[in-house]
Amino acid sequence: MEFVAAVFRPLKDCFDRTYGYVMSCGDYIEAMGHEMNELKSKRDDIKRLVDGAERHSMEATSQVKWWLKCVADLEVAALRIEDDYRARQRLRPERSPGIMATYYLSKKADEMRAEAARIKEKGNFDKVADELVQIRVEEMPSVPVFGMEAQLQELNACVRDGGITGIYGMAGVGKTELLNKFNNEFLINSQDINVVIYIEVGRKFNQDDFQRIIGDRIGVPWEDNKLPKERGKVLFRVLSKMNFVLLLDDVWEPIKLQFLGIPVLKQNSMSKIVLTTRIEDVCDRMDVRRKLKMECLPLEPAWELFSEKVGEHLMRASEEIRDHAMALAMKCGGHPLALITVGRAMASRRDAKEWKHAITVLESAPWQLLGMDTEVLVPLQESYNYLPNDMIRLCLLYCSLFPEELSIPKDSIVGYCIGEGFTDDLFTMDEEFYFFKDWAKIASLQERGEDADHIRIHPMVRAMALWIASEFGKKETKWLVRASVGLKEAPGADKWSDAERISFMGNHIVELYERPNCPLLKTLLLQSNPLSRICDGFFQFMPSLRVLDLSHTSLSELPSGISSLVELRYLDLYNTNIRSLPMELESLVKLRFLILSKVPLEMIPGGVICSLTMLQVLYMDHSYGDWTVGDSGSCVNFQELESLRRLQALDITIQSLETLEQLSRSYRLAVSTRNLLIKTCSSLTNLELTSANLWKNMSNLKRVWIARCSNLAEVIIDRIKETDDRIKHSRDKLQGRPIVDGEQHILPNLHDLILQGLPKVKIIYREGCVPNLASLFIQYCHGLEELLTLSEKDQEMAACGGEEDAGTTKVIIPFPNLKELHLHGLANFRTLSSGICMLQFPSLETLKIVECPMLKKLKLCASGLNKIQCTREWWDGLQWEDEEAKESFELLLRPMS
Repeated sequence: MEFVAAVFRPLKDCFDRTYGYVMSCGDYIEAMGHEMNELKSKRDDIKRLVDGAERHSMEATSQVKWWLKCVADLEVAALRIEDDYRARQRLRPERSPGIMATYYLSKKADEMRAEAARIKEKGNFDKVADELVQIRVEEMPSVPVFGMEAQLQELNACVRDGGITGIYGMAGVGKTELLNKFNNEFLINSQDINVVIYIEVGRKFNQDDFQRIIGDRIGVPWEDNKLPKERGKVLFRVLSKMNFVLLLDDVWEPIKLQFLGIPVLKQNSMSKIVLTTRIEDVCDRMDVRRKLKMECLPLEPAWELFSEKVGEHLMRASEEIRDHAMALAMKCGGHPLALITVGRAMASRRDAKEWKHAITVLESAPWQLLGMDTEVLVPLQESYNYLPNDMIRLCLLYCSLFPEELSIPKDSIVGYCIGEGFTDDLFTMDEEFYFFKDWAKIASLQERGEDADHIRIHPMVRAMALWIASEFGKKETKWLVRASVGLKEAPGADKWSDAERISFMGNHIVELYERPNCPLLKTLLLQSNPLSRICDGFFQFMPSLRVLDLSHTSLSELPSGISSLVELRYLDLYNTNIRSLPMELESLVKLRFLILSKVPLEMIPGGVICSLTMLQVLYMDHSYGDWTVGDSGSCVNFQELESLRRLQALDITIQSLETLEQLSRSYRLAVSTRNLLIKTCSSLTNLELTSANLWKNMSNLKRVWIARCSNLAEVIIDRIKETDDRIKHSRDKLQGRPIVDGEQHILPNLHDLILQGLPKVKIIYREGCVPNLASLFIQYCHGLEELLTLSEKDQEMAACGGEEDAGTTKVIIPFPNLKELHLHGLANFRTLSSGICMLQFPSLETLKIVECPMLKKLKLCASGLNKIQCTREWWDGLQWEDEEAKESFELLLRPMS
């Protein structure tokens, strides 16, 4: 019987199980669900323990990670079985699956229940987490660098100083490489740092990615269901207990580090933050404590880098190739990425002609060199795109019309932009220039110019601008720029046909003898050429031309047909040899800018000036000055100037006292006057500064130049008299003009005063000062014996023995903001300060004395003086009251040859 039972019992169990699978499928599904619920409850308990441990910088053990993965996989499989069962329940009886399908479903559920029970039993852990083992510093890819050693040491010093350190500079200058070297050479060996976190931020900053990277580095798991602020709190709790270094590369916008979970760095914190950016403003808006500007490479390391990329054969090349290579390297302006790219492009070139051609290409079409567009120009374009508006971007493109490394004057950019029609307001464009300059500086797209009124851009920024202007190299002649490249003849007229802007400035072009057809041309820049002739009809087929610059040429006349330029808005004839303006100019009725300074004009036909009704700027200093007041016949009348109702800026030459008084009486002209030259005016005998009614409306006057006025005896400095002020106030009120209050508003913008060739002049001091005068030039005034002469009243008081202050030296501050004082060719000049007065110059920085043989003592008080220019022979002949004064001035001496 036992034998029979042993044989038939397994058969019975198999039958019962099979019967149960077929008849009781729901029971097996229910049993599986019950076991899975118990397993998930245990899973939740263990996960809660793991989360708590991770918040304390611990990491789940490998067993726990495997167990949680098994539970997750099982949960998915169980859910699939339950979904299959529910789907069967919804079927009609006639469509229900057969017995075998039911059998297999029940069998899967039973096996799943058993597996869940088995995994549940394995979920008894002695510990769920261990202390986190981190990689403190991840070494970053790096290449050999040139000329960065000093900056690397400076960066290390900045970081040790604490707080946030910012590295800024133009694209491709080596900011990322410097950061990588700092990470690899300094941080890897720093034992007091727990973790270094390196994040490439980029233009498209994503705060989720930012937090995810930090979480991965410090062992905080990512949770999709949490908001950035909640995740930031978790990161903050962990980072607050660590010494961390956060390296942020290529930051474009300020990052709210605290919001994302980065603790504020305390004064003596071991934690550090270093960022790189092209935008200097980002450093300021992120409270960067120390800023480090990445400059382009000096000549020696630049040549070393270039040579390394070209290869050893350059060292063995001919002298001609080496000369071309040096020129090519210099044209990269020390820009590391450009040096690398150009060097690689030239590595296989062995012919001197190829090297010479490459220089031409880099000047005019740099994108043609292999790799320049993708490696250099595209990254720079991102900075260009960052600029806030089209006006700023157009200003930058306009800078590419000038030669490399030229310090571009503000007046040129402003004038060209108004001429092009970008704006119609001089003062708005003036402000826009400084806005543009600020943004170009912020975006690391400009270099330092001569002063606030100049801008200089890097050669590679210029290359990028030309590339963009030519529609990324697709239309090379759209902007036809050949500035300062040694042209002896202009390119053929056929190359002009598609051009919108042309610049041939700074070449050796003598004649333009073709008549180009340029229907799209808007700007033509021909200045700084020895150009003496332009053929008649040259401008006939330029209907769209708006800007024409012929300054600094040898032209003695304008070609016939200039009246065809009906769209012209800007005409610059500065420093040409033109002696007469053609009547044709009266057709240029849209002209906004007319520059005739330093033009030896002898005749302006009547009716030309007054026909230019849209004129906003007229510069005519050192030019025509023989204006007539009243009926003038066929010559130009001063009243033609008064008819220019849109005029906003005027530089003018005056040759008669009558014309000067007329200028003063004309409120519109006076307030527009910027530079005033008074020359050969024999009827002018004295001139009062700051107090005279002559200046009452010249609030924008910047420079007064008085030359060859043979009878001018006195230039008087006096304060505004109360009666003058009251009369003026009443007159202005009646005429509806702005009311000027107090002496501070008389000549508030006068910066330069030049006295030249005035044989009788003396500068008489009564009272007051010229408050904002920055430079005073006195040349060939042979009658001048002392810089300032006291008024007769003051001299009498000083000589009077009964006076309380008799015998004392009177201290005078006539020019409180004077920075430059130049004295040249003053044959009888004896003293800066007389015995009865001491002049103080609190702001004086430069004193230049040339050909003043009678000046034997240097008596002045100028605490800010930092440079004295004179000949060594004259200096050695000076007499000193004490050695201490001599020694103090000797330190400032800059001898002239």
